[in-house]
Amino acid sequence: MPGNRGVMGRKGIGIRPYRFTQQFEKAMAAQPDEITDLFEKKLEIFLTDMFHPSFRTKKIKGLKKKIIWEASLTMNYRFTFQIGEDGTIIFRNIGKHSILNKKKF
Repeated sequence: MPGNRGVMGRKGIGIRPYRFTQQFEKAMAAQPDEITDLFEKKLEIFLTDMFHPSFRTKKIKGLKKKIIWEASLTMNYRFTFQIGEDGTIIFRNIGKHSILNKKKF
């Protein structure tokens, strides 16, 4: 997965630019193939509408210095991200729901 992407979707709909942290890339490499495939399939939808109901996107509570978001890939798998000052989505981590308990968002 390349580090930086963005701009236009299949139907000419603008999508947000994005990038992956090293932590995200490492975590993604450790996921089962079906989760990796599902993330890649749903990525364009997410970048077009990160509040699409299927993602159940919400802010992670209890953080004082950073605003970090979580979104659902499945009922058991989540990914975390930030939104950069320029609007770039920065994917931080991906894994089972327990990634939210490790403070490694």
